[in-house]
Amino acid sequence: MNTTTTNTVPVKRNYAILIPFISALLSVLFLAFIDEGYYDFRWMADAGSWVAFGIYIAIFFVLQALIYNFALSALNGSMKNILMLAVVTPGILILILWLIF
Repeated sequence: MNTTTTNTVPVKRNYAILIPFISALLSVLFLAFIDEGYYDFRWMADAGSWVAFGIYIAIFFVLQALIYNFALSALNGSMKNILMLAVVTPGILILILWLIF
């Protein structure tokens, strides 16, 4: 009788990077959707738009990561993630839209 054992290594997800990146990605995709004036994703065909998209992602990611790691440092677990995605991300979008318009 052959018995094999497998050792599994638990994987710890790094939410300190994942949640701010998702938040930044959703925010910038929304802004790119409304910013080009077409209200669609035709901007993706232009290489110059991708450069601007990358710059905006970098700026938003840094901002979201700072908020996630420092301003929300008192919270832990899923409450921190929910607050980040449900309150902070829309709040930043409203602030940016208010500053632009």
